Amino acid sequence: MFNFFNKNSKIKDIAHGLFTKIVLQARQPEFYETWEVADTLDGRFDLIILHVSLVVDRLEALLQDENMTHNKNTVMLIRYLQEVLFDNMDMSLREMGVGDMSVGKKVKIMAEAYYGRKKTYQEIIRSDDMSPDFKNTFKDALLRNIYKDQKPADRALDDFISYVIRQIGGLANQSYEDFMSENIVFTEVK
Repeated sequence: MFNFFNKNSKIKDIAHGLFTKIVLQARQPEFYETWEVADTLDGRFDLIILHVSLVVDRLEALLQDENMTHNKNTVMLIRYLQEVLFDNMDMSLREMGVGDMSVGKKVKIMAEAYYGRKKTYQEIIRSDDMSPDFKNTFKDALLRNIYKDQKPADRALDDFISYVIRQIGGLANQSYEDFMSENIVFTEVK
């Protein structure tokens, strides 16, 4: 019984470590300075959601592997990673001075945004079509979810889409062991 709790604790720690890496990646200055993502609470939140979605998509893809003997751990890691995301949202809102009565409602709205965007990104990724249509579909998703009312320069948007495609490929090359040892490597932001 204690082994179960130790295992859960270890996977929670891994989820925290992965989330920290995701946040560090999403805070790379190039997103804001070169690719024109708004350096605001919303812009940062949207980039974190994008990266969490890409990581969760890769973890879910690992679950599809029939030889996978670590499915239970992977499911727990996905769950804990999402819990860390929502706990972080809650903490951030409280630090900004949002009242206790409003925090739950705001986290619910943010969680709905996460699940909606995750679904959109996964549908595009799983279309398994890296053709120009894929790029256009992802372009539309980024304009809607990351840029919102902004109109970035075409070059900035094209570079951002290329980054996302490289990121998908980079994560696809990472194994269960990479995730469980927190050795995931994000592609360079350039």
